[in-house]
Amino acid sequence: MASFELEKHAFFWLTQVIASRDRRLAEALDGHRLRAPEWRVLATLHARQRCSMSELADLASIERSTLTRIVDRMQQAGWVTRLSDADDMRVTRLAPTASGEKLFARVWPAVEELNIAALAGLPEGAADLMRWTLQRMQANLDTELAGKGARLKRDNVELRQV
Repeated sequence: MASFELEKHAFFWLTQVIASRDRRLAEALDGHRLRAPEWRVLATLHARQRCSMSELADLASIERSTLTRIVDRMQQAGWVTRLSDADDMRVTRLAPTASGEKLFARVWPAVEELNIAALAGLPEGAADLMRWTLQRMQANLDTELAGKGARLKRDNVELRQV
């Protein structure tokens, strides 16, 4: 068995950075009655303008049932609205309201300042390389998981045929 050193584990550092940022983000958002998951929803909707719940759950990295509660609260606050999809009435799209966009504009400078502080001191190009690396890691995991799912389905079919 290979030895395990926590400090050499990439995912340890990813979770440490995210936890540290979320603590500081909570402080920055506190005066706006906004929490970090709500910020992720608001930022995603600001960037995309309209998303289905499934798209939003994936982009904001929030579990679907938790997202429903978050969106309910944000809709009650007047920050987001639910829209019927013109092509598929079974799909509900979410969009920021004018109030949500104003909230984004008020909060974004503090979040951007936090992001800049997190990247301070990195060599030129490191942030771009980090984004590329993380996107590649996600693609690797998605491909690996898709491959395992296909293998599991294939193995299951083979087992049933035996």
